[in-house]
Amino acid sequence: MPGNNPRVLIAGGGIGGITAALALRQRGIDARLFEQADAFRQVGAGIQMSANATRILRALGLGDALARVAVYPEGRDYRAWDTAEQLYWTPLGRQAETRFGAPYYHVHRADLLDVLLGGLGTTGFRLKAPIERFDQDSRGVSITLADGTTEAGDVLVGADGIHSIVRAQMFGREQPRYTGNVAWRGLVPAEKLTHLDLGRVTGVWMGPNRSIVQYYVAAGRTFNWIGISRSAGAARESWLAEGRIDDALAEYAGWHPTIRTIIAATPKVLRQALYDREPLADWRLGRVVLLGDAAHPMMPFYAQGAAQSIEDAYVLAGCLAATPHDPVAALERYVRLRQPRTAWMQALSRREEELYQMTDAAAIAARNARLRQNRNAPSSTFPPEQERLYGYDAEAELAADAA
Repeated sequence: MPGNNPRVLIAGGGIGGITAALALRQRGIDARLFEQADAFRQVGAGIQMSANATRILRALGLGDALARVAVYPEGRDYRAWDTAEQLYWTPLGRQAETRFGAPYYHVHRADLLDVLLGGLGTTGFRLKAPIERFDQDSRGVSITLADGTTEAGDVLVGADGIHSIVRAQMFGREQPRYTGNVAWRGLVPAEKLTHLDLGRVTGVWMGPNRSIVQYYVAAGRTFNWIGISRSAGAARESWLAEGRIDDALAEYAGWHPTIRTIIAATPKVLRQALYDREPLADWRLGRVVLLGDAAHPMMPFYAQGAAQSIEDAYVLAGCLAATPHDPVAALERYVRLRQPRTAWMQALSRREEELYQMTDAAAIAARNARLRQNRNAPSSTFPPEQERLYGYDAEAELAADAA
């Protein structure tokens, strides 16, 4: 549609897809979202929202709503799996917000979804609308839904997750890589754990072949934990695959009593196989482009899956707004800006697995000694990876690239 803002079709109503719709609308671009389920849903699990993501959510007018449902942690607390010795600490809270210009939060995924849906309103999307295929030419793109209806637009965004139908049609079906890890997830009512000194922190416990990250969510009413363990055995990929408490306790046999108490107090535990993919050289084919896990699924060790989807969404909207008359060029620019950062993040997340879950005794001793040495660094000091990660400003990135 030369001379007009493009019409953007979005496949997938997860965090990335809804954020894309909000960011596009904010810039005056017509966005229509298609979700295959009969309702917008996020599984009951915690999520970390670092400054690179909360800065964007604030820019979208969601800052106050997010703050009301979030927990504001004081720091990231690294501990030994068996003794609970504090090995390392990095500040969050006011110090991180001052340094990076936006807060670091813990939130329940369902609460984050509610915040996003509050911005989305009641129009501009279709539920029970799985996309079966897309077609495109030099003038536009169309999608065909499972019920046979079609929709036309200028751009199609595949925000439909690691098993993306859009990606499969673009580049062929391929199996994601099993990472050799399974995730155990649990939520515990906070009142069940009041006798434990858990603190308002991101707690990271590192042990041989497995690790656990834990923190409060839901404005402090619920305690969230995710344990990741190396496993050659099969596990379902679904986030809804229920596990057994006894099996989780067996997985973490010998761990500090704090961890075992938390697991034992969990009403229901989920067990999910973890998959990722190798970075793609390009996420675009003509007028079709990928976003979030459809483009760059990653391991959870840096807690950046959702945050990178939010960054993608905001940068994509900025690119389309800058050249509305040439959406193909906008998509090319979007991929150029985003692909290097997300590929770095994918590699960093894989590297962190070994840091958290190494098994060689000498390597563990060297790691712990190195962490202890840096434990008492000035409170205003942040590791280089966090500086690069949390200091990212999507709006500044767009402006610098346009200059």
